[in-house]
Amino acid sequence: MKVLDVFSWLPAKEISIDELEQIFIEHLNGTYEGEYKVLLEMPDNADKNILNSRATLIEEGKGAACILKGGNVIAVVGYKE
Repeated sequence: MKVLDVFSWLPAKEISIDELEQIFIEHLNGTYEGEYKVLLEMPDNADKNILNSRATLIEEGKGAACILKGGNVIAVVGYKE
């Protein structure tokens, strides 16, 4: 699995792109035990920007996953297997 894109809606001082990528990888490996949740599908509360980001990634032939904090999407990760 290779992470190709990360779209974040949080400031870098709160969480960096590298940290988001690491959360996603650890989730896939089954080793992540933090406050964030990773979903491989879009949650019902995803807004237009999140849906557009996901659509762009899928159009490019990539998978798309969401990282949530407190039930809200904070990042979309584009990846290839």
